[in-house]
Amino acid sequence: MNTILVLNPNTSEAMTETSQNQQSKQHLPKQKQSSRIQISVRNHSNHITSTISPPSRCSKRLLIIGEKFDGVVIACYGDPGLYPLKEVFDVPVVGVAEASLATATLLGHRFSILVALPRAIPMMENMVHWYGLSNRLASVESTNLSVLELEEDKDETVDALSRAGERAKDAGAEVLILGCSGMAGLQKRVAERTAVPVIDPVENAVKMVGLLAEQGLVQSEAGLYQTPPKKDIRGDMPGDLSR
Repeated sequence: MNTILVLNPNTSEAMTETSQNQQSKQHLPKQKQSSRIQISVRNHSNHITSTISPPSRCSKRLLIIGEKFDGVVIACYGDPGLYPLKEVFDVPVVGVAEASLATATLLGHRFSILVALPRAIPMMENMVHWYGLSNRLASVESTNLSVLELEEDKDETVDALSRAGERAKDAGAEVLILGCSGMAGLQKRVAERTAVPVIDPVENAVKMVGLLAEQGLVQSEAGLYQTPPKKDIRGDMPGDLSR
């Protein structure tokens, strides 16, 4: 069995517990957490918190931890630090957002992303454009709940997601993506209410990176994810970023 490192770039205990419980229910590899990561924030709903998150900082200690695993998942829907980690790890690295988008294209022609607050809408639109899938995006719909509020009342969250899902269907979505790791475990309830496939990003990414590991597939060295040259990094990130 493959051992997957799931990087949880937030310090919300409720969100972390939800993610672990969902993986346990689905018989997924147990989530591995490390207390060695220095900086974490309770949620990632803007550019600054995503930028200072541990995966984005790509510390040498994180690289040492990752060497013990068969694959790595970044469990934050903004995929913070995804490309740097793809450059330096010798195992498959998958972000929950990129994995969910890829899966959505297999299930329907157009998809929508359900997010917490309206400020995340342009961020998601930009991200989908970056991944080259703007022509498959029907809409980004907000629940008008903060990332932390998503954890407070699951029934209210399901109601808000279902309403957002209906708006997404009106916009042409055939598949819905839960655009926050804090929504983990709610996909079946939302799918029952909206009658379309709903993707849980964390569950989907863990299964996808496990499949890549089983096939012996890892990100290509031929171009975008080529290992960077050895350089000394001063300040808060001592060491080098070479494999």
